[in-house]
Amino acid sequence: MKNIEVKEFDAVSRHGVIHLRTWARDDAGASIDRVLVLLHPMPHDGAFFSAIAPLLAIGRTVVAPDYPGYGKSQALEPAPTIGLYAEAMIDALRDSGFRGPYDFFGFHTGCLVAVEISLLYPDETRYLVQVDVPYFDPETRQNLMASDMAVGGFKAAFSYVGEERYPAVRHDSLIVATASSLLELSRAAATAIPGCRLEEMPDVEAPALENGAKSISGMTLNFLDQ
Repeated sequence: MKNIEVKEFDAVSRHGVIHLRTWARDDAGASIDRVLVLLHPMPHDGAFFSAIAPLLAIGRTVVAPDYPGYGKSQALEPAPTIGLYAEAMIDALRDSGFRGPYDFFGFHTGCLVAVEISLLYPDETRYLVQVDVPYFDPETRQNLMASDMAVGGFKAAFSYVGEERYPAVRHDSLIVATASSLLELSRAAATAIPGCRLEEMPDVEAPALENGAKSISGMTLNFLDQ
């Protein structure tokens, strides 16, 4: 494997300064025209992908932004929503000089952000990959919103009405379901997206993107390069 160059820098968005990390091989195989954006779960930041990102940086640049209020990004003034995160991510990619359409890879909350980006910015989205989707039903959302966890980015995820947004997705999609508590929810999410491909990986246990880094990255690259 070629050496991987990791960079960190800031970009400007309508929701403040966004911090980004990039992984790219030190050869001509990486390109600003082929960008895979990694969208992190709560309450983490882009560094969450440090194990799998180098494996994904083949013929593309891998970018992992921090949502507003997480990592080194500026905090949001209004209450965060998945829609605001989507706006901030697109703004940061544009300001950084990357050219779309982009591929998006979400994990947990990042799945919701990826879907929302695809709906708000369809011309800047190519493929969607989601791993372990928090596709909560109305009753579960209500219970989660009443819990002590319903703050910040968690509240944004808990209030996301997936059953209204997921069926509207029109981009080629892959959902990967590992041996997690989100297995059944991931199956439901895959059913909701027209034409979505579902891959179950029952042998991959938490932490999924570390234990399953090789297999999940290989599956992702095969899907993106189809």
